[in-house]
Amino acid sequence: MITTSIAIAVLLASMLLVMSDLKLIAIDTLQAMRDATSRVIGSGRVWQILAFGALWVLIFTVTVL
Repeated sequence: MITTSIAIAVLLASMLLVMSDLKLIAIDTLQAMRDATSRVIGSGRVWQILAFGALWVLIFTVTVL
């Protein structure tokens, strides 16, 4: 019982910390996505990376089903 209480308390504290910085997390994520997109377009490997991403989406979809 005490382990469950501690786990829930840690979960709630983590959730509160993330929620308090949600705007900064969104800004950082957007910046990282912009940088990654510009690098991919600049390298000329767009189709290879899209195919790799599609493969992972397919793998995760099949695992869920």
